[in-house]
Amino acid sequence: MATNLQAFIQEVEDARRGLNKAKGQQLHSQKQRDRLRLLVERYFNDVRPSVVSEQEQSDAISRVDSDMQELLSLCHKRGSANSYQKLLAGAKSGLISMDAQVVSSSALAANKQKLESVDLQIVATLQSIVPSAALSYQQAVSDLQSASRMSWRGPATDLREALRETLDYLAPDEDVIEMPGYKQDPNTTGPTMKQKVRFVLKSRGASKAVSAPAESAIEGVEESLGTFVRSVYTRSSVSTHTPTDKVEVLRVRDFVRVVLVELLEIHSA
Repeated sequence: MATNLQAFIQEVEDARRGLNKAKGQQLHSQKQRDRLRLLVERYFNDVRPSVVSEQEQSDAISRVDSDMQELLSLCHKRGSANSYQKLLAGAKSGLISMDAQVVSSSALAANKQKLESVDLQIVATLQSIVPSAALSYQQAVSDLQSASRMSWRGPATDLREALRETLDYLAPDEDVIEMPGYKQDPNTTGPTMKQKVRFVLKSRGASKAVSAPAESAIEGVEESLGTFVRSVYTRSSVSTHTPTDKVEVLRVRDFVRVVLVELLEIHSA
């Protein structure tokens, strides 16, 4: 399917370039307009159905649909060559976005089969509330299954971003600041991740015994990330892979799991 989409993107670009040869401002050639009409028909009859079968309706698909419908309408008139070119350029941009979504969703779907049960539950839950955090977490745990990488900074960053975005969603800064007893920590510009965890669990009426492990895990995340960063920047080449790096990032993953399981109220069957 991706190959089919890539070929169609090239057809759209060829059609756009072909209009450079149009004489005058108006597109008088019926032959050229008929070719553009066939291009639109091919999109709706062949290309679009194959894309929708692999992914849900997206903004990119909606944009291309709109451009193609307007292009078809223009084919019944003698619009300016520039108008046709703008629509084709817009359609091409949307098609490229569709191609990227198809490739990434296919890759993530393949990786998803390898995830552990708890990770699958975390990803599924995050997809319903913070999709970008779900992608970051899934990418990180998938990358960590690799036997060898040149750098482990990607998974480390994705894990922290997944946790940060989840906390920002569940505990917005303004709500945490209004929490009774809130006091901003020195050398910070707002609530810390630990304070956000405390806010979420406290708002649910969780006891200190329940919140303590999650808060300790947050401290573990920060400490392990700090150790990882220091180990990277004390080497001459920051991209060099070392087994120690992976161990530290795996530790980060374990701590992030603890926090997300608690925050998302994920319970083992």
